[in-house]
Formats: sequence, structure tokens, C-alpha cells
Amino acid sequence: MTVMIVTVIAVAVFALLANSQYKRATAIAHLSDGEKPKLTSYYLFVFICAAILAGVAGLRFYVGADFGGYYWGYLKWLGRFDESIRNWSEPGLSVLAKILYIFTDDGAYFILLTSVLTVFMFVFPMAKYSEDFFFVVMLYVFTSCWSGAFNGVRQYMAAAVFFAGHRLLYERKFIRYCILVFLAASFHITALIMLPMYFIISQHLNYKKIFFIIVFGIVLVFSYDTLFSFMGVLQDDPTSTSADTTYAQNEIHPLRIAIAFAPILLYLFMSIQNKEFSGEENFYICFMFVNAAVIFGTANSAYLNRAGIYFRPFIPLSLYHLVNKFDKSQQLLLKSVILILYAIVWIYIDAVGVEWSWVFERGEEFFNKYGYEY
Repeated sequence: MTVMIVTVIAVAVFALLANSQYKRATAIAHLSDGEKPKLTSYYLFVFICAAILAGVAGLRFYVGADFGGYYWGYLKWLGRFDESIRNWSEPGLSVLAKILYIFTDDGAYFILLTSVLTVFMFVFPMAKYSEDFFFVVMLYVFTSCWSGAFNGVRQYMAAAVFFAGHRLLYERKFIRYCILVFLAASFHITALIMLPMYFIISQHLNYKKIFFIIVFGIVLVFSYDTLFSFMGVLQDDPTSTSADTTYAQNEIHPLRIAIAFAPILLYLFMSIQNKEFSGEENFYICFMFVNAAVIFGTANSAYLNRAGIYFRPFIPLSLYHLVNKFDKSQQLLLKSVILILYAIVWIYIDAVGVEWSWVFERGEEFFNKYGYEY
């Protein structure tokens, strides 16, 4: 836990520096007759924040339930390269393994590479599409998008690919959007669920669409058998997603449901006040509603609930746009309350109890201590 808290503090410091550089650059541009802001210094601090998060994640050792499978399975992904390309069966990691093997056969570098790619594909778009990097990057951590990737390497990689190109959905570029989704699906086939989102998530949000999303969430509650069968077909392994497994039957923590619905309460409060939203604001708010519907609808299955991985990274940008609708005098207080509440939940659910080990500690003594094969 200590490592994770220190990491968050370090990122917070550099994120605040990034904010100050952004304000400075935009102020200078405004005084220079509307010149485009020079954001080199801003993106330097964004890079430092991403590097810290990626470095800590990439240098972990046996932190996360999936770690051993990828650390020891590195050469397995390499070995199935030809087959995965030929059958297009999630070849993404095999391609990465093939490239990395040119330089090393050490699985630790495989963990580092996937961590760097995942974090950077999340963090830089957040920096690009917001004007408060501190707020969104802190929420990136506190919504479990960073630490969640310790337990779902491939699926978070797929989500990161989608997030990096999500503006294709905003710009309604259907063909390129389909290519993006299939590229994400090359890391985890479940990314295909984002294809129908083209017809749900857009710049337009009204009560009809909100009602449809609510009905969608309710339908999910009664569709578990169908969903498990569908996932089995997608993965060409019906037993891997059996509803009888312990993981499939595990319920998610109630606090995860609460924080999924919290932004909606804020939106409803603003709707009562007849606040108007731009197309871009509606776009991210749509993600917020779909995320809540998916989390609620799959709350009784930890396995199915992982579909939320594709929507959760949009919560920081959704909340950023919502908070910006308030008066400037209220924004700081509201952002502080949001960050504190999300931080408490993250510490309680994700950080507490994590026993951190670094890759530098690996060796026979370490493996014997924890009962791992050396």
C-alpha cells in the first residue's frame, strides 16, 4: 500500500506542475493575439506523470493475480504468434512478444512494456482533452484504471487502445472506428462490445436515450446465461466463461456500484437547474450512463463486470466536464470533494492489503518465501 500511496503523491506533484504550465502557456497565447499555446513544458510534466505510473506498474513483481501468467507466459505468447496471426485470435500480445524477443527473453520486460503502453495510451489523451490534468489523472488512479491493470493486462491494453482513439467515435468516422475496435480486440476479444456503442454513444443525449440505457442495464441483470454463452463463443472456449466458476459468481463490492452512480446524481442535479450541455459534454456523459448501466447490470458476476473496463476510463473526463458547468467559485470545492471521496474508496478497495514487491527483489529466496516456482 505504501508504494501506491507514495506513487500517487509523486504524480500529484507533477500533475500540479503540469497544470501551472498549461495555464501559463494559455495566458501567454491569449496575450499574443490568440496564438496557439506552446504546450511543450505542459506535456513534459504529463510525460513525467505517465512515466511514474508506468514505471511503478511495470517494475512490480507478483502484484496482481494475473502477474504470473504473463511473466511466465511471455514465451507462450511468442510461441503462438503464427497461429494467432493466421486465425486472428487476439494476436496483439503475440506481436508485442515477437518484437520484444528481438531484445530479450525476460518476462519482466514484457510486464514493463505492457504497462508503459497501457498507461501512456490512457494518460496522454486525458491530458489532451481536458484543461485540468491534475483532476483527471488523479481520477484515472482513483477509479482503479491504473491499479486495475495489474489484474487484467490484456483487457486493459484493449481498453487503452480504444481510449487512445475514442475521438473517432466523437467525430462519427464509422470505418476508422471499426478498425480501432478490431485493433483493440486483437488484445482482448471483448473489445468487440464497443462496436454497437457507435449507435448509442454520441454528441446527443436526451431522456429517450437515458431511458434506453437504463432498460439496457436492467436487461443485463436477467441475461447472465446468454452473456456467458456469448463470451464462450467469442473466446472459442465455452468452459473458460462458465457461470459455475467461483469468479463468475462473485459479486462486486457495493462501493463500486456507488461510485458508478455518483456522477449521474451530479448530472441530474444540473439537469434540474436546466443546464445546457455541448455536444462534447454530452458525448462523455453518455459514457458515464453506459458505465453505470453495465456496472449495475453485471454486479452479480465479477467476470461479466469486467466489461466496465472499457467505460470506466471515461469517468475522469465525464466528471471534468460536469464540474466545469458550475461557477468557478464552486469548482475547486467540488473537485476536492470528488477526489477525496474517490480516493477513500480506492484506498479501501484496491490499495489496502497490497503487499508490494519489486522486480529487483526476484531471486530464489523470494520465490521460496512466497511458494512460487523458481
